[in-house]
Amino acid sequence: MNLKVKTTIASGDDLEIVSEDLSERGVRLRFESHGLAYVLGNQDELPMEIFPEEKVPSVNVQARLIWAFTPVNGRVVSGWEFLDLKG
Repeated sequence: MNLKVKTTIASGDDLEIVSEDLSERGVRLRFESHGLAYVLGNQDELPMEIFPEEKVPSVNVQARLIWAFTPVNGRVVSGWEFLDLKG
């Protein structure tokens, strides 16, 4: 599922990304232009707002990084586990 996801990164800036996959337990995200260290800073959790569809309310979650790798193309692909699901 390619859904819009908004998060606040370590620097306090907002970042909008697109999910690659979504389940009831977590989400897979691809970061095109930012490294994971830039996004996370010294934390391993991020707040996320996920937008399922236009007429469906967004869902707020706290998610923890579970895995990450960098494919040949240089983009970071990462898996996040939902810790706190609201909405």
